[in-house]
Amino acid sequence: MFSSIRVRLTAWYLLVFGTLLVVFSTYIYSSVARDMRKRFDASVLRTAQEMANYFGEFAERKNPESGAKETVIELREGRESAAIFREGQLLAANDNDVTAAVAATGILAKLGPDRKPAFLTDMQADRRLVVMPFEVDQVNYVVAVFEPLDKLEAQIAQLRNIILVALPAVLILAAVGGFRLARKSLAPMGAMSDQAEHISAKNLSERLKVTNPEDELGHLAAVFNALLSRLDASFHVMREFTADASHELRTPLTIVQGEADVALSHEHTVSEYQQSLSIIRDQSKRMARIVSDMLSLARADAGEQHLSKEDLYLNDLVMESCHAAQALATPRCIRLSCEASEDLVFHGNEELLRRMIFNLVDNAIRYTPDGGSVSVKLTSESATAQLTVSDTGIGIPPECAGRVFDRFYRVGDPRTRANGGSGLGLSIVKLAAESHQGSVDLMSDPGHGSTFTVSLSL
Repeated sequence: MFSSIRVRLTAWYLLVFGTLLVVFSTYIYSSVARDMRKRFDASVLRTAQEMANYFGEFAERKNPESGAKETVIELREGRESAAIFREGQLLAANDNDVTAAVAATGILAKLGPDRKPAFLTDMQADRRLVVMPFEVDQVNYVVAVFEPLDKLEAQIAQLRNIILVALPAVLILAAVGGFRLARKSLAPMGAMSDQAEHISAKNLSERLKVTNPEDELGHLAAVFNALLSRLDASFHVMREFTADASHELRTPLTIVQGEADVALSHEHTVSEYQQSLSIIRDQSKRMARIVSDMLSLARADAGEQHLSKEDLYLNDLVMESCHAAQALATPRCIRLSCEASEDLVFHGNEELLRRMIFNLVDNAIRYTPDGGSVSVKLTSESATAQLTVSDTGIGIPPECAGRVFDRFYRVGDPRTRANGGSGLGLSIVKLAAESHQGSVDLMSDPGHGSTFTVSLSL
């Protein structure tokens, strides 16, 4: 039951509202009841004051006994009991209850020297007793009024009953209203949930409707739509990656299968068998390189790229990579220059850095016409090492510069293999640079060459 957000919101709303309502009702009840009791005491005291004033006229005429009797009879209002005392002695009373209460409580003896009115409640008789001392011709008198509390208590009980009946009714109305309000407030979330439930990998292009982008639910829908956009882009890249990988591996597999079929079709000379095996070996190496690059990129995407790093000389890696690439440049009369004479200690993964440097040099040689030049330079400034690889090749158009690091992307026809590349070399370069908290930048002039700059923090 409490798994529903609407129910929990209603429960919290009811708890807070109910607590405030109970506190407010208790305060109102206490205040009104206290005011009613004050008014009751004031009424009883006013009756005692009127009796004192009325009796004072008789006392001044030296007729206190008969005056007291007439006073308690004439000024009796409703169910009050009244009595008049002189110097602590009873002069007159219209009911034995008042005299019994005065005697039982000993209230006359408790009057202080200031002789102010005193109040007492007889819980057994459920009556309120007030005594008011006054003086006439230097003689001390006391008027006592004894009034039942049943009407007052009935009024207070009626108020209490009203609150006890109204409070649950208000709480029930608040619960119903709170639930309806919560349901209405969460209705857009339900609509978003229904829309999201129908979105799958086949229709990631769909987006949630944002009715009010300024409120919290609108912000949530916008965030979810941004997530869908990222997922859509990731699925698109994954589909392209799968298609391109299948295409890249299909050609060497076809070549291997074709050469095997040719070799097995009939008997050949030893040199013909060696030629077929050589082709199969080269294509196998190409497939191994593609699979290795794909595995490295997949591990990086999955966050499983744990590199073992050690201190090494970055200049030695640059020189060794240039020496290995010289075999690719010499047959095409490409001049390869390498400048990395200063010892530069770097903490990183030797194999990944070696592949990064070689891929950059190999990429520059592949796209440089015969007779061109490739320059490799390693420098250090402050706490940064910079590897710059420049060529005089065909360059990269500006509209393609932002995608050259995408996997399997190649400038021009993506299916061309005139240069024998797989389209993963620069992706490995970017991965290696970012794995060492570095970056790679490209500057290219179409028709005049390109310059790749890798910046690594020392």
